[in-house]
Amino acid sequence: MEAPKYLLHRTFLLESVAFVVAFSLVFLLTYHPFSDTIWIGFKAEVLLPTILFYLSSILILLVSKISLMAYQITHTVSLRKYLFWFLGEFIVIALVYLLFTRYWFDTDIPITFRLVAYTSLCVGLILAIPYIIFTLLAANRAKTEEIEALELKLKGETPAQTALVIDFYDYSGALKISIPSDRIFYIGSQDNYVEIRYELDGKLLNYLMRCRTTRLEKQLEGTSLIRCHRSFIVNIDNVTQLKRENKHVFLELSHPEAKKIPVSKSYYEAIAERLDRTAS
Repeated sequence: MEAPKYLLHRTFLLESVAFVVAFSLVFLLTYHPFSDTIWIGFKAEVLLPTILFYLSSILILLVSKISLMAYQITHTVSLRKYLFWFLGEFIVIALVYLLFTRYWFDTDIPITFRLVAYTSLCVGLILAIPYIIFTLLAANRAKTEEIEALELKLKGETPAQTALVIDFYDYSGALKISIPSDRIFYIGSQDNYVEIRYELDGKLLNYLMRCRTTRLEKQLEGTSLIRCHRSFIVNIDNVTQLKRENKHVFLELSHPEAKKIPVSKSYYEAIAERLDRTAS
């Protein structure tokens, strides 16, 4: 079973680090599971080790997330692998806390079972609670997208549907979603994920799919969807204006919820030519 796709999205991964840090501050300052071994706080005598410990923990989490982003480019991350990854973060951060406790404050403090147990409990709760929340949010968001995709499919089966239907396949070749071309506005990319922005019942919806932009670009050859930027593919039929602002070129789209899409220099001529042909 694969981990929910949003758990592996760069934005979600980095947001999880910020959430863990914020949650841990509230948790540690309001609840003391370490009993007499707790030292984190904002008093002058513990401020420096507290800051250093947090910086160390943030670095550990960032390295872990960046490594996970790199790993999942070429590997499928199952829910089991994700849990083992989380366990690794837990072990490393717990060891760092133990080292701070043992060597910063009093070298005579023994590493007892009680100290290890309390440290493990606290670090486990600090990491587990935010991760459970993020996992539920990711699963809910992915499920919502699948329901919206099913609704789109049912609407697309009506006789009134005349637009070209574009099938989107993920990295493994599995068909994930089929969308009428006139409903698609743009596709954004991040690492090895693409985010398809399409319209349904007047709303601009999102579908996240694991696929590289270069591969998707080949799938879309001969359609109205063309590359305009390293990170964007745009539906030229839904472009209303090519606009220049402070040496930057943007495309404005017909949907009010759609953001301006950047056009890079290498794609400018192709986009301008395609817009001229569409206008004529």
